[in-house]
Amino acid sequence: MQPHCHLLDAESPPILHDELIGSILSWLPVKSLMRFQCVCKSWKSLISDPQFVKLHLRQSSAKNGDLAHLRLVFERKIDNTGNKIVSSCSYNELIENPTTVVNRRNSHFRLKNKYRAIGTYNGLISFVGVQLGEGKKDKDRCWVKFWNPATKSRSPKTPYLYHPEIEPVTFGFGYDPSSETYKVVALLFNVDNDYHPHPVKVYNMGSDSWRSIPAFSIFPSPFCSDGIYLNGALIWSGHHYVSHLDRAGDWDKFAIVSLDLATETYAELSVPPLEMPSALMPSLDLLKDCLCVSHMKNKTHFVLWQFGVDKSWTCLLNVNYEYISTPRHSLRCASCMSGNGNVLLLIEDGAILYDLTENRVELRVEIPTNIYCYHDKNYVESLVSPYGN
Repeated sequence: MQPHCHLLDAESPPILHDELIGSILSWLPVKSLMRFQCVCKSWKSLISDPQFVKLHLRQSSAKNGDLAHLRLVFERKIDNTGNKIVSSCSYNELIENPTTVVNRRNSHFRLKNKYRAIGTYNGLISFVGVQLGEGKKDKDRCWVKFWNPATKSRSPKTPYLYHPEIEPVTFGFGYDPSSETYKVVALLFNVDNDYHPHPVKVYNMGSDSWRSIPAFSIFPSPFCSDGIYLNGALIWSGHHYVSHLDRAGDWDKFAIVSLDLATETYAELSVPPLEMPSALMPSLDLLKDCLCVSHMKNKTHFVLWQFGVDKSWTCLLNVNYEYISTPRHSLRCASCMSGNGNVLLLIEDGAILYDLTENRVELRVEIPTNIYCYHDKNYVESLVSPYGN
């Protein structure tokens, strides 16, 4: 790291050592650090130094275990064409004054309707854009962009990934710590072949092309959400076998598959003891860096399972929709959990803070219905560049 600037005259001894200044600055929010780059050249060099960026990220991640420091990422429709804005807010802001958070204009990123978010990690949000082909010979194409909301920096488009119009695509965004590389994984499915996947495509942030790796042996459902990132791997829900479209919800074949981003190899995880399902696919979530599965039970209860370090499943929540005064199809996901046992449940018209210890609703807040939250579990403000290594 570069030496700090001396704010005193040349004969005055420095008050703080360089290492101590770097340590102090690493605890400050990104907004302050962006301003402090103007203090002097050495501070600007320090704040942009890759080692300082990593130190600041570690401090931010340490604070993120507390709900007071957790930030949620959301998108909001702004017109009838599907255009939207993406922003973030703290958990406390959402609970205390949701309307103000939703309507404010700072730190917003405008998205055209052809874009959607596929994930967040280390302060970066990844978006995929899709442009449909105009004829039978003109293939659909998609691309990815990365955005850091805290520094307001965004990357250019990645190279195009082409695929036939009839093939749905699901994505995943994560980080390979062994090579310090951010990766996007795209799964293409063949509608004419019982939705069996094509070879998986991988893009390394900062590279100039997509590359292929072998397809999943247990493949994710084309109707499931994008992959969840956890401990160096992307995780999807999927199936051992699907013979027809109308069997895509067959839970006897329900599976959870992970892709290790370092070795780019697959593994199957155990599944919780799910009972007779509804028509809805179980949902994968993250709570306090643990994989969770939520599903509807008997059309009356919302059930939440957590995958522990001992690789076993524990039921965290089994609550009747009537008890929490929520229609069963409006509960979207379990968003985050605090150290004292409160879990935030996102619903169509708001959020519910549920106390797992006391087994009761702690708080309910209303949020405008055009809000969509996603992949908020790993979002922390950072100085990480969206341009790659």
